[in-house]
Amino acid sequence: MEQKPTNQNSNIAVADENQIKQFQSLYYLIKGKRDTDIKLFTDNKHFKYSDIIELNDKIYSKLSLHELITDIAEVTVGLTNREIKSFGNWSEFKNTDWNISARTKYISLLWDFNLILPNQTHKIPQTHTLRVRIGNNLKPSEMIQVVFQGGEEYDLDEAQAQMSCKIDFINSQICNELKTIVSEWYDALPKNAESQSLVKFISRHDDKIRYFVILSFITGAIIFLNYLFPLVLTTDKSYIPSGSENRMFFMFTISIAIFYFFYQSGILFADRIMRKQIGRLQRNPMFEFTKGDKNRFSEVKKDNNKLLGGLVVSIIIGLLINALSALIGHLISL
Repeated sequence: MEQKPTNQNSNIAVADENQIKQFQSLYYLIKGKRDTDIKLFTDNKHFKYSDIIELNDKIYSKLSLHELITDIAEVTVGLTNREIKSFGNWSEFKNTDWNISARTKYISLLWDFNLILPNQTHKIPQTHTLRVRIGNNLKPSEMIQVVFQGGEEYDLDEAQAQMSCKIDFINSQICNELKTIVSEWYDALPKNAESQSLVKFISRHDDKIRYFVILSFITGAIIFLNYLFPLVLTTDKSYIPSGSENRMFFMFTISIAIFYFFYQSGILFADRIMRKQIGRLQRNPMFEFTKGDKNRFSEVKKDNNKLLGGLVVSIIIGLLINALSALIGHLISL
């Protein structure tokens, strides 16, 4: 006669099954490999304090649609006075007084959270991490450090981009949702406008300005030679050889020397303009975060106005080379 299983045996079986499921949950939690998705942003955007707050609100609005178990939001702000402010939670960041003189170099944001998704096979929290770094002011020494640390190729690209978004994820749907939020937020940010439209124009056409200055010196050489050529052919000065062929050869030799002198002078003058004036024109700061960032806007405008004034004077001098060459040639021909 068969004996029916007792309630005690059934309870033991259920307990063993629960332990197995707990072990499976713990195993997936520890061993579950996360993938990584990186998106780089290279547009010239402008970032304010309110924009950072808005991004955080958008991310938590999306996370609130899921069963959020734990979450950590960290913020790191690098400043120009070699100070780094790191905040372990969002409240500390929001309560900080940013009316300081130091300027912002970069902002690093991190969201680390565990959530349970619907229709999940194992009802255990899945860990996802979202990192957003804003700012690409890496010094050459810092770039070399990235290379010798054995970083992958994307590390250099990430360091050079204006903003990077890095997501470590298990669920690809969550990854895509977060990446879309960050991308749409970035696209909606205003462009970082130049302090003056003239600065933007000069920055785009600096090579053309350089060639224009060199060309003005070459034109001055041609004007000067046009005055000198008939003088050499018709004068009876003793230091000028006689005979048409000798005078033509003498004129040809002199022309090469004069043309080369004007050409090299134009290159030196144009390079000086590029180095001393155009090369020093500045864009508005990327951040409008601290009091120092806001003060920097007026400083950039003041410095650019001074450089633009010098640039206009230099271009006028380049153009006056033509008139000066004509005047000298006219005086020689008298």
